[in-house]
Amino acid sequence: MDIGKMIDNYTFYNGYEDEPEIILSIKNSDTIHIWEGYFEDIYGEPSLDGNGWTGFTRDYNQMEGIFANNEPVIEINPLEYLQDLMIYKNKTFDYDETVQVFHLISSLFEKAIKNGVTVIAKKR
Repeated sequence: MDIGKMIDNYTFYNGYEDEPEIILSIKNSDTIHIWEGYFEDIYGEPSLDGNGWTGFTRDYNQMEGIFANNEPVIEINPLEYLQDLMIYKNKTFDYDETVQVFHLISSLFEKAIKNGVTVIAKKR
């Protein structure tokens, strides 16, 4: 299966090298490196409507998945995580770059869904 040209994108981690990094990748394809502060900006103030959380909202706010101390690398379902991400599409972010990070993550999930593959996530 050809899923396109491989990229290794550090755009949204450059300048934050001493701080926590989130790495999302599609096997043998794209890898993006993101400063954890952008995740705080996207997922840090979730809805408290009582409907439960999924995707990175759950992982970030409940310290699960890659945000748990014992889970350095996990496979994630890109559809679940994309649906969760879309909850924040109209949110006003603190950092100007967060909108670009939002679209980069969204594109990675969409590519994974289109090609029927999972996404690998890890935190360093």
